[in-house]
Amino acid sequence: MGRPIGRIRQQDVPASSQGESLGLAIRMVVSPSGGRLRLLPPSRFHDGEEWVSAGQTIAIVENGPVIHEVRAQHEARVAGVLVRDGEPVAPGQPLVWLDETAVPPPEPVAAPAAEREPTEREPTEVRT
Repeated sequence: MGRPIGRIRQQDVPASSQGESLGLAIRMVVSPSGGRLRLLPPSRFHDGEEWVSAGQTIAIVENGPVIHEVRAQHEARVAGVLVRDGEPVAPGQPLVWLDETAVPPPEPVAAPAAEREPTEREPTEVRT
């Protein structure tokens, strides 16, 4: 009997999976290998749009025991997803296109404690 095959996570993402420039500020992210695509959630949402951060894994391509990570090279707005989750993909097939011209949304800022509504864990002051 052979040894059981474990999952291998690819540490170094090949440059071909980090996107192809179209000569515009749009980056087409392509599949690094053949396999089944699994989309991952974006890093944040803003005004109904999805945003990814530089270096964030945006999808994985499963090919038997090997998992290839597909990462966003730059912070960008997700302009379109070209393949559905769970569909088979071919090497070099476009998966997602990212709009790098969009202005990133501001980071959410936590409200000061005085302006926040009290929660169940925070006692409220009762004055008599």
